[in-house]
Formats: sequence, structure tokens, C-alpha cells
Amino acid sequence: MDDNSSKKVAVLGAGWLGFALAEQLQIQGRPVHVSSRSALTVEMLENFGFAGAFRVELPEVLPGAFFDDVSHLVLTLPPGGRQLGAEATERYLHAIQALFPVFVERPKLNIVFCSSTGVYGDARGEVDELTPLDPNTHSSRAVAAAERTLELFADRLTILRFAGLVGPRRHPGNFYGGKNRSIPQSAAPVNLVHQADAVNALLLALSNDLPAGVYNVCAAAHPSKGEFYQAAANTLKLATSGGDGSGIDGKTVSSAKLRGHGWQPTQDDLSIFLW
Repeated sequence: MDDNSSKKVAVLGAGWLGFALAEQLQIQGRPVHVSSRSALTVEMLENFGFAGAFRVELPEVLPGAFFDDVSHLVLTLPPGGRQLGAEATERYLHAIQALFPVFVERPKLNIVFCSSTGVYGDARGEVDELTPLDPNTHSSRAVAAAERTLELFADRLTILRFAGLVGPRRHPGNFYGGKNRSIPQSAAPVNLVHQADAVNALLLALSNDLPAGVYNVCAAAHPSKGEFYQAAANTLKLATSGGDGSGIDGKTVSSAKLRGHGWQPTQDDLSIFLW
């Protein structure tokens, strides 16, 4: 039996994924602290029944009570590459480094960092956790730098590299459907994971069943981008502008390592978006 089931989890960042995780932990009756940079969002979290809702804005606002009796800290901080551009890495690392005193004071704290398969950049063919990192966007460079920094300073670290996240309020049919632009690299394989399966991967990382380490989190289905996004847009009755036909040698993310430790996706074929 998982003796971590009663241990308190702190979810740093109540965004789209962090909130879904915290909600599931609450449903399971597991004690959870959850945070947001926005006081209004903290109030909303309290209205959702989260007794441990805190305003945290790194590096300035970091209430010590957020970490009281916490055994696991989940970092779901967005890197902000689109907003910050070339400054994203420096700003992201500055926020992550604000946590170092916490790591020193709590050496038994288990850290789960939500990373991205974007750190592999334009790698070709099948990629796994041993594939060299080659980030090529502002966000992926920031996330890759955070991985390296956390590996140096966090004693108990699990890194989950999530493929593109889809699910409630993130239907892939909206990515290109109804927009006057073609699907780039439309022959490239799709690498996505449903929110529910991402949450299940996080729950596994919060158990005793997953050793610390690095894991890719991706659905098994890898249709071409053109085929998949066109079909997903059709379900929403949205037109697309076709694809450019490139990317046939694009990367396919393997999640075999995580599956070997018991991760069982419920939306592995992504067909939920094609009905």
C-alpha cells in the first residue's frame, strides 16, 4: 500500500494542469496546498473548498506556511516564453532559485517538476529520456535550464516531460480550425497527452511506485499533424487551411519508461477529440 496517501502535497501553480491535479487530490481526500499569483484566484480556490490556498508569486511572495507538513512539492510553473521572449530563461530561473532555501530547510521534500517534451527540439525519429536536449524556443530553453538547475539543488527530484497538453478547454480542433493559417509541419507525428492522463502521471509520481528520475508523458497515438488536426477541427465544424506537407521525419515521443512503472493512459488513441 502507498504510505504517501495521507501525506500533504503542495501544488505550486493552480493553472490548467495544477488545478486539475489539486482537484483530484482533494477528491481522493489527500491533504493539499495550492497556490496562485493572483489574490482573486486564491479567493476562487477557497470557494472551491481548498482550505490551503495561498498567494505565491516567485521570487517575491513565498509564505512559509505553504510548505507546512508538506511531503511533496509539484512545480507547474509556466515558463512564459511567448510573453517574455529571450528574458524567459533568466526570469524562470530566478523564480525557481527562490525555492532553494526551502530545499535546504526540507531535505526530505520530494520535488515533482512539470517539464515539456519541447526540450528535445527538432529531434528526429523516436525520442526517449536519453535523447540529448536541444530546445529551440524561448519556453523550452527556460524549462531545460530549470531541469538542469533543479537536478543540482533538489535531492529528491522527479521530472515529468509532458507532450502537448489537451483536454477540457483545450480541444485540439481549435488549434488550427477556424484560423486563416496552414498547419505547419503537417506530415510530422503528433505528440499529445490528455489532461486526465497527465494528472494520472502526476499521481503516480506522488506515490511510492515511481522512482525519482526523468519520464516522458505522451499518448501512444502519433498520427500526422495534418490528419489529426483536420479531423479534430471537423468535429467542431471548423475549417482549416490545409498543411505544408513538411516534417515527415519529425520526432515521436516514447513514454515506454513511464508505462513500465504502471502508467496506464485512458485516452491513448486521442480518439475522444475525433467524435
